[in-house]
Amino acid sequence: MRLLLKNLTRKPLRTLLTVLSIAVALFLFCFLEAVLDAFNVGVNMSSASRLVVQHKESIMFSLPIAYKDTLERQEGVNAAVPMVWFGGWYQPKDETGQLREEMFAQFACDIEKHRKIFPEIVVDDKAFAELLADQAGCMIGDKTAERLGIKVGDRIALRATIWSRPGSPLWNFNVRAIYTSTSLSFDRTVMFFHYKYFDEGRELEKGRVSIFWLGINDPARYAEIAETIDRRFANSPFETKSVTEKAFNMQFVSMMGNFQLLLRSIGTAIVLTMLLVAANTMMMNARDQTREMGILKSIGFSDGYVFRLLIGEALVVACLGCLLGAGFAYALFTLAEVNPKPDFFPVFRVTPQVLAGAFGIALLTGALSGLVPALAGMRLKATEALRSV
Repeated sequence: MRLLLKNLTRKPLRTLLTVLSIAVALFLFCFLEAVLDAFNVGVNMSSASRLVVQHKESIMFSLPIAYKDTLERQEGVNAAVPMVWFGGWYQPKDETGQLREEMFAQFACDIEKHRKIFPEIVVDDKAFAELLADQAGCMIGDKTAERLGIKVGDRIALRATIWSRPGSPLWNFNVRAIYTSTSLSFDRTVMFFHYKYFDEGRELEKGRVSIFWLGINDPARYAEIAETIDRRFANSPFETKSVTEKAFNMQFVSMMGNFQLLLRSIGTAIVLTMLLVAANTMMMNARDQTREMGILKSIGFSDGYVFRLLIGEALVVACLGCLLGAGFAYALFTLAEVNPKPDFFPVFRVTPQVLAGAFGIALLTGALSGLVPALAGMRLKATEALRSV
């Protein structure tokens, strides 16, 4: 071990730069995987105990609120939650007193039943009771509340882009509760408010909803329940398509097309290039030790020892780079919860699986970059090594 450390510090600048190259490559790998995971957060948080009922043709078409009673009478369904995307702009004032616009997800829904089918939501019972008693009340995720400085008791206004009120695009809400979640992948950036307040105030499409979230008693019967619901509304003016929560969320991921493939391809090319450069540097470092290997063999060190020494140096350099790059990414995005785009990515974190992948890449890089010089060093004759100096 002492000899290995001596070899690593014989050219400290080269070793440092090699470690940093691997660190940057693996940091980019972790960042890229965090971005891709953020796109799939809705899929990852899906529960088998929930179904989504939407219009048969597209989510862009609405359904009558009257379907709610029929859906709740369906055998196996314990709750039906109507939901409408609001899409308004929040306009707080900045430090100079000027209005700025902030976007975050907002949904009108049956808040009481929404909490029932989403047990991941954690909210103070007293605050929730006040929310139910206030028709203009709303509940906001703690991530958005923290980012925008919103607290319980605030009165906020949203400028509608779709659902205007008669004579004004502004909607006023009272912040009655701020929720967190027991799940790390649950979206804590959303605002929920009362569907009744929304439906009574809007000008267009009164009595319509975008989707219904259904809580089901037995997840194993989801296919049977979905088929029964769709058959019930077949040949009606508003035919339905019932899918699992996971399948519903996958629709939004598929809307990205091949963007994820493109992003992963570009990122992989960058990471691979940096790792190849680092591997080449490690191989050059091993070739520079030809004289030292000859001396070691001449004083009795075995071929196996020389092989392990060269492989060990490459693995140590690679692991140090992994510890620095992947460790920094984990500390930054998971422990410190730094989100580069909080209004776009509800969850941004480096998972243990990504860390394991980064460690595997580091081990592979170290093993491959050290294998060729290690084999050459093992076969090297002491007399040839000393003669080449």
